[in-house]
Amino acid sequence: MVTAYQGNSIDAIVQFDVFSGAPLAQDPNFTVSDLQTTNHRQIWMRTDKGQFKDKRVRQALALSLDRDAMLQQLFQGKAQLANDHVIWQGYKYFDSSVAQRTRNVDQAKQLLSAAGVSDLKATLHVPELQEVPDLGVLIQSQAKEAGITLEIAKEQLGTFYGAQWCPAEPKDPPCSGAAELGIVDYGHRPTPDVFLNSAFKTNGAWNASQWSNADFDAAFAEFQKAVGVDAQKAACNKIETIMNEEVPVSIPYFYDFLSGSSKAFNGVYSSALGQMFFEKASATA
Repeated sequence: MVTAYQGNSIDAIVQFDVFSGAPLAQDPNFTVSDLQTTNHRQIWMRTDKGQFKDKRVRQALALSLDRDAMLQQLFQGKAQLANDHVIWQGYKYFDSSVAQRTRNVDQAKQLLSAAGVSDLKATLHVPELQEVPDLGVLIQSQAKEAGITLEIAKEQLGTFYGAQWCPAEPKDPPCSGAAELGIVDYGHRPTPDVFLNSAFKTNGAWNASQWSNADFDAAFAEFQKAVGVDAQKAACNKIETIMNEEVPVSIPYFYDFLSGSSKAFNGVYSSALGQMFFEKASATA
């Protein structure tokens, strides 16, 4: 799409990544829209069976990740740190008192040892989507230092979603045919309800981790019933704490949504969900 713009074939780009779009940032005739969003990747781990059933193993993988390096290498800083939960720092009810998880390879090794795990080997399933294959390579490299050996299985989106993330069968509970370990994409939402209800609530429609936690379910119900920011924030403190401790998924970052258009037009704007609006567009005088 960037090449098409440079060749005067198009005037606007709904989304581009920081690397292919680098020339656009330097183009005086192009307006770049950079939106901080809840767009993120979830590194799911099966919590009901297999090698990641023990939360100490899940914590070890999360502790092996160098999140700062990911932000720079994958996004050149156009992303924000995440803390293995979906309460984005841009939400007004985000609770910053929950400590940010940082890389600690020694602690990861200690947790694996305490769980009786040595020489852990697993397959990491990744879709061919934007930066996700590169994220998989970084996870593979970083986890190796903690004693976790990952083989990457890269698949086209159609195969990945239906075979690894959330197979149609078995139907009950949903996603119970999911692979042991994988990375799935989630788009921006103005509130975390879709993430919490679908991916983490017991028997959620997209619960690839097959996580079931009564305390989390209660905290989510509390959030949904909360009236006012203070009550929402109190519930989010519980949600953040539980997810960070239990690690049904690791979420290393929320990334910016980049789009833009030629300065030959005014009034073109985009949403973080990938929608571009032209109802107020007009040619520049």
